[in-house]
Amino acid sequence: MYLKELTAKNFRNYSELNLQFSPSLNFITGNNGVGKTNILEIVSVLSGIKSFKNVSDLDIIKWGCDFYFCSAFVCFSEEACTNYQVGCSIDKGKARKKIKIDSYEIKKASEYFGRFLTVVFLPSDINIINGTPEIRRRFFDSIMCKLNPQFLDTLNDFKKVLSSRNRILKDIKDKKISDVNQLSVWDNMFTDLSFDITQKRKMFIDQYNEIFINSYEHISGLYESPDIVYFPSIKINEKSDILNQLNERRFKDIALTSTSMGPQRDDFLFLRDGINFVNYASQGQKRTASIALRIAENELIEKQLNCKSILLVDDIFSELDDNRKQNMVSILSKGNQVIFTMVHEQNMNISEDIEIKRITLPL
Repeated sequence: MYLKELTAKNFRNYSELNLQFSPSLNFITGNNGVGKTNILEIVSVLSGIKSFKNVSDLDIIKWGCDFYFCSAFVCFSEEACTNYQVGCSIDKGKARKKIKIDSYEIKKASEYFGRFLTVVFLPSDINIINGTPEIRRRFFDSIMCKLNPQFLDTLNDFKKVLSSRNRILKDIKDKKISDVNQLSVWDNMFTDLSFDITQKRKMFIDQYNEIFINSYEHISGLYESPDIVYFPSIKINEKSDILNQLNERRFKDIALTSTSMGPQRDDFLFLRDGINFVNYASQGQKRTASIALRIAENELIEKQLNCKSILLVDDIFSELDDNRKQNMVSILSKGNQVIFTMVHEQNMNISEDIEIKRITLPL
């Protein structure tokens, strides 16, 4: 799989954009602020429907315009290419989005997700290590959705049930509902979905962790990798344990008008010898871990889906020493299409046989 051509209109700073790419290595260079990362963001929107920056579509539309449009031709061979299109317009102050594959409109996100596979390496990935549980949940859930798009439906169903349950909790506290047992139907649905999500996260992290450790040690050249440990907020042996704990916490939840347990409160911690990695790791170790997370994502996708993702690498070399930088390049140079962005092209040991496309953005 490789990106052959990319077009966009009214996306961030671009009124019009059209780029062609090499199926191997691509270097996009230019000064800070000229829109290098925006090009990767366009690809991420086409791949995953929304931006890797986790912003609204209204933030993406070029200032003064009322729509954006982007399109990619993604090829699986020289003869077999697929056209992916994402468009968004403003209607009465709200964003209205359409997604298409080969001009056929897709109504359900899970039918689009996981087809055009990308892995994005970002400087902000270090926040997966340093940041909140929500950031970690979003990261790992996104990989699970690529591997199994139906998991996206499960997560969306869970969010709806959680929102409805929290609304009932508030109505009970505000005396708008007098019968506490009205929670029961939502508790049952919450239990089923929570059990499903928790079990899938457990199975996923067991597979992912082994690849992550190998990736970290390959980059660093040292046996110092932390383990990723899944910490669900619910203690579960049987599905009934969830329902029992919901019942035990019912009046606490009513007082809080919020569900105090469940997949929305799970965390993934990085531990080494039982110590939280973030408490002792250097900036370089954290950067290495954040890169290893993405490499593990790429390798697990290839292993399970038998497909090579397109790798988008946004200027992450500045905090790596030469040895770790070269180790990373060797890991990435395994037949994937790679699109790098950087201010100046880095000195890398790249085979002369590899086709390279260089794109320099004007000031």
